[in-house]
Amino acid sequence: MLSKTFIIAALAAAVTATPIAQGQSSSWASGAPAATVAPSSAPAPVSTGAPAAVAVNPTAPDGLVAKLLTEPNTVGRFKEIQSQLATGTINLKFDFNPAANPAITPGAGGQVDLAQRANFPILTGTGISAAGIFFNPCGLNTPHFHPRATEFLTLVTDTKMLSGFVLENGLVSEFNTTLTKYQGTVFPQGSIHFQQNLDCQPAVAIAGLNSEDPGASSVAQNFIVNIDPEIVDATLGFPNEINADNFAQFKKNIPTPLAKGVEECLQRCHIAY
Repeated sequence: MLSKTFIIAALAAAVTATPIAQGQSSSWASGAPAATVAPSSAPAPVSTGAPAAVAVNPTAPDGLVAKLLTEPNTVGRFKEIQSQLATGTINLKFDFNPAANPAITPGAGGQVDLAQRANFPILTGTGISAAGIFFNPCGLNTPHFHPRATEFLTLVTDTKMLSGFVLENGLVSEFNTTLTKYQGTVFPQGSIHFQQNLDCQPAVAIAGLNSEDPGASSVAQNFIVNIDPEIVDATLGFPNEINADNFAQFKKNIPTPLAKGVEECLQRCHIAY
């Protein structure tokens, strides 16, 4: 079937729009938004207030988190943390500024800087993590889910942000809301959720998650790009093409679980599809 090619083309923008996506620079990469081409009436970019020089967050030594996880109690864990702090190997603070996290490859829509136990070892054993999310104008954090955490996200810039989530099978209607400065919302663990910057200027949000290793799985990217093409084709109802004219019909043809099966098997078993 030709649908795999058309599906990937249709979702290419989504793959590059996410702050989690790889390979394109972000206007936040220097710690301050770059100039953008916009009508003269467009709002000016938001300043991050970042200093000219930003220290890079230290890289945790190999094996440190494993050692912390095997300490017999909390006091032992923090004694080890204390010794690492004394030598300057780790830090007691985490800088979310993108310039302090050069190892993160931004997407076209912005950047996510996640403080978790792997890069901020003091979180080991605390059951929490946090993310600074830097959106370019119109930036979209494409639908994704956290397998091990619920997320509470707060918008901290004077902008507007649309957010939404779908919980699970059995309740598939979308919960959504629009946030303004200092307003927050929640995304339950495992729910597919997104955030969309509605403004023509950068936006920043801070998110707290109730796991020191929350994980993230980008739905479109991992499904369309990484799953066997025949499985994708069968799951989507064997569309010949997906475009703006037939998208509504395409959505109607997506089968419910369990799907009928892949084309090769259906042909071999003489089952119509």
